[in-house]
Amino acid sequence: MSASIPARRTFRRGLAAATAIVSLTVLTAACGDADSSSTAGGKGKTFTIGLANADTTIPFLASMNSAFEAEAKRLGMKTITLNGGLDNAKQAANVQTLVARRVDLILVCSSSPTAVLPAIKQANRAGIPVMALNAQLSPGADLVTYIGASDRQFGQGEGKLIVQALPKGGKIAVTLGTLGSTPQVERLKGIKDVLKNHPNIKIVATPVDNFKNSENLSVTQDLLSKYPKGKLDAIVAQGPQMYVGAQYARKIGRNEIRFIAGDYSKQVEAAIKSGDLYGTVNQSPVLEGKLGAQYANYWLTGQKDKVKQPNYYIPLPPITKDNVDTNPAEWSG
Repeated sequence: MSASIPARRTFRRGLAAATAIVSLTVLTAACGDADSSSTAGGKGKTFTIGLANADTTIPFLASMNSAFEAEAKRLGMKTITLNGGLDNAKQAANVQTLVARRVDLILVCSSSPTAVLPAIKQANRAGIPVMALNAQLSPGADLVTYIGASDRQFGQGEGKLIVQALPKGGKIAVTLGTLGSTPQVERLKGIKDVLKNHPNIKIVATPVDNFKNSENLSVTQDLLSKYPKGKLDAIVAQGPQMYVGAQYARKIGRNEIRFIAGDYSKQVEAAIKSGDLYGTVNQSPVLEGKLGAQYANYWLTGQKDKVKQPNYYIPLPPITKDNVDTNPAEWSG
């Protein structure tokens, strides 16, 4: 997602990409330097932090979950993780459950920017600090901070890859994730931010694949049927599922189309190496999970000055054939 990294022209632009990768490496290294104390003022309290996750079965979010729980354990904290199943009502109820269980801090990863706001306000009234993780929320609740990618910047990263892949312009389709979700809305805005300066590239179709592999295949098949050779130049997905459609297109000989994904799974890595995919934007779920646990620890142990507010945006380096070999993917799905 989440998805929702967002979010890079010719590879003389490799230098820019390399710089972004270095930033990611440095930031990841910094994660390991977090204060391992999880007690307040040396009084021996063991903190319990809750994560209301949008869906723990989605590979990206499952990887984030694992990193979050492992880092919290390293820091001496207990965790409670609840699965929202991509159901807005259930996600809100999970936040309420964590409030009722009197956890010390709640992290919320929501598939809706608004559905969980009343439940977060309940946490506010109970004096429980809340952080948003992976997916930004609409204004209306008191949040300590947001940790994760800027989906607008994620989309801008995809837009730059489109421009790079189509230097002479062309017609493109953008397959959308779950309609109304923060990644779907903001990533599309980001793509359009870039393309408004490149009028020779036009979006001609925006079908929905809901961030799902099976739906991406179906959508890609429909697009290839509707647009014969010479009528469509690129297909861009808002998530990693684009590798499925790209592999299908290669099998039926539609090699003239460039395919761009969002996020960087091991399957996406393999598809870039094989040439099925042109590139992707790398949003690290491992980094997000670690930072979620570390920021919770900072806040609860009196190190609030280490918590960047109101947002902590992780880097979103592009991955193409020029740097894929030196940047292995972290997750599979």
